[in-house]
Amino acid sequence: MRISLITDEVSADPEVAFELGREWGIADFELRGYFTDRVPMLSTYQRRRLQEMIVDYGVRITAISPGLFKIPYPAGDPERSSLGWMDRGFFDTWESSRKALQFHLDELLPRSVDYAAEVGARLIICFGFHRGGLPPGPTPAGVLDALARAADRAAAAGLMLAVETEDGFWADTGARSAQILQAIDHPGLGLNWDPANAFAAGDIPFPDGYAMVRNLVRNVHFKDARRDPDGTVRSVLDGEIDWGGQLDALVRDGYNGCIAVETHVRPRIAAARASLERLRRLTTTGHHECVNPRR
Repeated sequence: MRISLITDEVSADPEVAFELGREWGIADFELRGYFTDRVPMLSTYQRRRLQEMIVDYGVRITAISPGLFKIPYPAGDPERSSLGWMDRGFFDTWESSRKALQFHLDELLPRSVDYAAEVGARLIICFGFHRGGLPPGPTPAGVLDALARAADRAAAAGLMLAVETEDGFWADTGARSAQILQAIDHPGLGLNWDPANAFAAGDIPFPDGYAMVRNLVRNVHFKDARRDPDGTVRSVLDGEIDWGGQLDALVRDGYNGCIAVETHVRPRIAAARASLERLRRLTTTGHHECVNPRR
């Protein structure tokens, strides 16, 4: 296992993230945001500068996270209403979701594949489509088809696609994420295991959720969460996720990918540093001697 940092969890400026990360002993980074833009939808100038930064700071890009399929999957037909203005609104929403899907398949996916190759990343993180308010249930065939097509495109370029667990999405808990990946059964498709996101979806991420996905994990996000008495889930630096047990299990299972620090807590730099220090404490006790030490 290797510890990595998600760049914009440290700073919206990748150069600041790289410089601080190297100061903290980290050489592996997951690339997501560049100020208000998200990879790979960057200008030629941004792409050139990022490539220079990667070389100048001697960092490795382990994964990119372009927000692929972080959209609702469109229904087969729009909702209908007897009221003209409402009926038109339903249609416009439906048409917009169909256009978004085509953009993700026809533009964002190929550009993500090309950009991952450009920066040397072997992994593209995607999502399992927002349910659009629908309750959990059987995954629509169209969702499975889109993920399979994306996995084909990534695999053809020698890359891996990893679906991130996310509350409100078809792939949210460990069990439902496993069902999706097993139904598609593609060697180029794995899981970006985010226990805190699974927790927000009502999962007990460790041991229950992880038991369902243990052979599918290709990347891990390290963040924590707490559920308030009113049911609200908040990102915190030290919460309810059994990270000690989770890390033990990853080591026992021979996981050799990255664990990326992702806090969703401000102030970003202080939170990232504190989370990194916590992860290092956890990984230097018990069974975690294989995690990269401080350089």
